[in-house]
Amino acid sequence: MSIIEKIKKDKKEKKSSAITQKNIEESREEILANGKKFRYPFQYAKHRLVINTILIAIVALIAFTIVGWLELYKIQSTSEVVYRFTNALGLPVAEVDGHKVRYSDYLLLFRSSIASIEYQSGKFDDSDDSKSQISHYKRQAMNEAEDYSYALAKAEELGIKVSDEEIDAVIEEHKMINGERRSDDVFEEIVKDNFGLSMREYRRLVMLSLTKRKVAEEIDSEAKNLANEIKGKLAQNGGNMEEVANGYQNNMLISYEKTDTAVTVSNLDSGRAAKANELENAGDISEPFVSKNGDGYYIVKLISKADGKVSYASIWIRFSKLADELQKIREDGKVKEYITLEVIGSEEEGENDKTESAEPEAEASGN
Repeated sequence: MSIIEKIKKDKKEKKSSAITQKNIEESREEILANGKKFRYPFQYAKHRLVINTILIAIVALIAFTIVGWLELYKIQSTSEVVYRFTNALGLPVAEVDGHKVRYSDYLLLFRSSIASIEYQSGKFDDSDDSKSQISHYKRQAMNEAEDYSYALAKAEELGIKVSDEEIDAVIEEHKMINGERRSDDVFEEIVKDNFGLSMREYRRLVMLSLTKRKVAEEIDSEAKNLANEIKGKLAQNGGNMEEVANGYQNNMLISYEKTDTAVTVSNLDSGRAAKANELENAGDISEPFVSKNGDGYYIVKLISKADGKVSYASIWIRFSKLADELQKIREDGKVKEYITLEVIGSEEEGENDKTESAEPEAEASGN
């Protein structure tokens, strides 16, 4: 074939390959067919990318879950990170009569106790004595968290609520330190230094304490009847508290106490000094009132008051119904704990510790 003939042939082929009305469908199919070899590999790669991403996410989630489970339920870390984690997810640490106990409440109680002790006495070390104390406070915090969880469930059942105003009122009382009101900023620093708590966390503890106190009062008709009965007898015998208390010597729920010397109005005595200061004259007797610890009723008799100090006598009528219910729940095996803690000391010692630390009092170490 000559060069001239080849040129003519190429022109003819190019002319025949041009898109016309007659071959437009054929051309479209050819273009689409050629494009598929680029499109399908991209779709395949994208599909693989999605699958790989999902697999990596699943593996990461499983690893995170395993590590978290080990930290919480095996290693039992009490770190700040673990506390924040449990608080955010609402994870349980135990179960009381079918009600979940928040892991974050257990850590909140434990960490605040440890922070308070270390602030006053120095850091715990690796000695056997320190380890024993830490184990004790873990057990105490667990008992408290379980008690509070049960109280919260009972409060919901009974329609009992704690308002923000009630929490504010308690915190306002706590701001009065040695007869002087601390500013909000100063009090916040005191709470942080003494308990290692933010104000939000402190409010949580106050709410738990108030809830337990309200429930204990609501369900304990025996204590209320005894308080009214004693008040009536005091009215009949001229206010002789010791004589009335002696008539209940066989009742373990009732006890009599008298101050040896005058105490300040802000004395940490479950509100008795403050109540005595409200009475006008020596010999005046208060109405029954619930102690600030929420452990029973007090009736207070003013003996004397002067210069911001008072002396008084008092009768304490303990709440027992809530404690009895909790004891029975434990005896019946209705408490399930998800972590293993040592049992340090007697149950009686544990109950006493719980009463003392149920509601943090910033007055103890304000400056």
